[in-house]
Amino acid sequence: MKIKALAILTSLAMASGVFGQGVLLQNLANSGGQGATSGGLVYVNNGTTTSLFDGLQYNLGVTVLGGSSAGSLVSMGTFTAATDPKGYTGFDLGKFQLGNAAFTVPGVSAGGVAVIQLKFWFDGVGGLFANYAAAAAGGGYVGTVTFNNPTSNPGGTPPTPDQQLTGMPSVILAAAPVPEPTTLALAGMGAAAMLIFRRRK
Repeated sequence: MKIKALAILTSLAMASGVFGQGVLLQNLANSGGQGATSGGLVYVNNGTTTSLFDGLQYNLGVTVLGGSSAGSLVSMGTFTAATDPKGYTGFDLGKFQLGNAAFTVPGVSAGGVAVIQLKFWFDGVGGLFANYAAAAAGGGYVGTVTFNNPTSNPGGTPPTPDQQLTGMPSVILAAAPVPEPTTLALAGMGAAAMLIFRRRK
């Protein structure tokens, strides 16, 4: 009897280790408009109009951070078509799918609420900058959202499956302003020009 009880406890422990809390890094079930505070989609503003991101034709770059609070966020990965195991990140109009399995959010227990931050980038033409910082510095389309999201609890009553990003608000990617030369740099260029063109006496 003790051996049977031990075997059951061991199998339950193994199952809970394998099926811990999970979040699917995708918004396939979402349908929110531009101002949605949950169930959101990805939009792009080209300076005159805002429309759904064309995830059918193009891919996004997405850096994902997660944790139990906004102050404890840690990297959960950076995804592009080149690094995603599926070979794509876009999925449909306004929708994306990252990775091919659920992710465990560090510091969040099964069934708990996770804080997720998504940093999106896109160049507006079809390729991608190397990362978010490069897109922001180079005038690419960028956007960031931070939100609370439920996690799975396979051992709960009733059990809950891996959760999609239903807590995600809609995000509107917009072209980052290209940094202008600083006053000091302009002054240095002016001084150099004066030295080059000054008259010799």
